Amino acid sequence: MRITTGMMKNNYLKNLDHSANKLNYLNEKVSSGRKFFKASEDTVGAIKAYKLRREFKSTEMYDTNISNVDSFLTVAESNLTDINNSLQRVYTSYLQGVNGTMTADDREIIATEMDTLQDSILAALNAKFEDRYVFGGKSKNELPFSVDNSGNLLFKGVNVNDSTELTKLQKLSKESINIDLGLGMTFNNGSLNNDTVFDMSMAGIKFMGFGTDDGTVNGIPNNIYSLIGEIKEELRKTDFSNDDASKYIKAFEKQKSQVIVAITDIGSKANYLDFLKTRNEDYQFNLNEKISNVEYVDSAEAIMDFKMQEYSYNSALAMGNKILQNSFIDFMK
Repeated sequence: MRITTGMMKNNYLKNLDHSANKLNYLNEKVSSGRKFFKASEDTVGAIKAYKLRREFKSTEMYDTNISNVDSFLTVAESNLTDINNSLQRVYTSYLQGVNGTMTADDREIIATEMDTLQDSILAALNAKFEDRYVFGGKSKNELPFSVDNSGNLLFKGVNVNDSTELTKLQKLSKESINIDLGLGMTFNNGSLNNDTVFDMSMAGIKFMGFGTDDGTVNGIPNNIYSLIGEIKEELRKTDFSNDDASKYIKAFEKQKSQVIVAITDIGSKANYLDFLKTRNEDYQFNLNEKISNVEYVDSAEAIMDFKMQEYSYNSALAMGNKILQNSFIDFMK
């Protein structure tokens, strides 16, 4: 086959254009640091990158969840501490009230102070974090605690001292709010595996107590708020007797310890959240390294490839003076 000057020019220009495109491609690699720009360039790498980025997106969700739970527990701990301080004040006031030198007017002053402390406890029990009641169990918008016209404390509309509602009250005290924090949430036969989620529920009735000591209507309340009410009534009696009030204060001391337990439990959960946060950060670091290895080039290698291609392109340009010589017709012109 005869090789004409035109054929040589066309092939040369075609190859030069290909070399220029490759030079531009390598230049983009150097400037962006990426190994590929389209999935078709590296199908295997693109699939790996997609999976890694999807995993990283999940860790970002875990970060958000951990941060939200941590803030929720901070609010819960703050209000529980306020409740505990109020309970301690009730106990101190009671000790003053049973002093033999106290008059009926003195005891009335202390009982009035307990009225205020009850109000502050109720306010803390109905504290909110963003749009959720902290001590409302899994209910989001329903007010957890209220007081009826008879002065009875209600939890979600149920009298906490009603012995006929014990089953319902027990169920309310065990409500849970499960959230995925990266523990590998799984299900067993359609039921959620509780070991793979974090329960952020804080049902106030659990530490406040419910029912009575003997399960009857006339029994001593197990609920702290109700016990404060009973102690107030004893202090206001004209025939006040320390013996009559002591049964309530003993029950009060016993249930008061559950608030301390709840505060301690929050501390344990906070420590666990710190562990999960650190673990998630380490996992994100490892994922970033893997993503970098899959998607991004080594800078030195990329620059070397670009320089080699630049050298080839410049050499091709230099050869053009020999290949693209004037034709006979050009010479005649």
